[in-house]
Amino acid sequence: MPNLMSHLLPSSVSMPLAGLLAACGTPANPALDSAGAATLARLQQAAESAGALIYQGAVFALPPHGGAPLFHYERRIQAAADTLLATHLTREASGEVVVSEAARFTPDYQLQRFEAAHKHGGYSGSVVVTGGRHLRYTLNRGGEVSSATEDVSDPVVAGPSLHGFILTHWEALAAGQTIRVRMIVLAKKESYAFTIRRAEAGPGRTAFSITPASLLVRLAVDPLRVEFDTTSRHVLRYQGRVPPLQRENGKLKTLDADVAYTQHAANYR
Repeated sequence: MPNLMSHLLPSSVSMPLAGLLAACGTPANPALDSAGAATLARLQQAAESAGALIYQGAVFALPPHGGAPLFHYERRIQAAADTLLATHLTREASGEVVVSEAARFTPDYQLQRFEAAHKHGGYSGSVVVTGGRHLRYTLNRGGEVSSATEDVSDPVVAGPSLHGFILTHWEALAAGQTIRVRMIVLAKKESYAFTIRRAEAGPGRTAFSITPASLLVRLAVDPLRVEFDTTSRHVLRYQGRVPPLQRENGKLKTLDADVAYTQHAANYR
């Protein structure tokens, strides 16, 4: 998910993809607001409160990775009668939870709500999706609250719902159909268009690419790629932009990663 950097793109496309893309930052980023900090603290103490563990991911820098992972993340699910709540927790190598992203969606992965708390970026907030196409954003950046609305014509996805959306449309995508989606960018209070299509993969694997629809965004952001086991449809590997920022020479920078997954549940959800 490569670099979407503010100095490369005009302001209309300069911010990162929440859950997938993150803006370049420095230690001057605002401190996370009290509600966002409380969310991370709660999940630090009791990750199981976010539900059943589905998988864990080891996050390595691209290219190529070696040694210990930079981050670890996990997917947890809470199921209700007609919705699922998926929470992605990202931890530093020390074990500290630094990013939480949660998405509520229907069993066919129609997104209803997205929430995030991002310590590296210094923000938290939510996006409410009504009718599948109307988005209402609330962003708290260091205690300064702002809001916005947006109407879109394509299905809406966020980090915790992306893989499930692909699985829901597996047959069509595997047959060569392309599907256009809007990826939520909470930090910008906007969404961006991406196109999902099947990609080349090795034996026993099925892969999909998720490519920015805008030429300007494609200049800075390489296509994302996710691979599944063809038979079990378990997610095996992801390559692209990830939510946490990487500290380098005293600054926080966007991170393009290679993520290897360990499945803990019989089925993805």
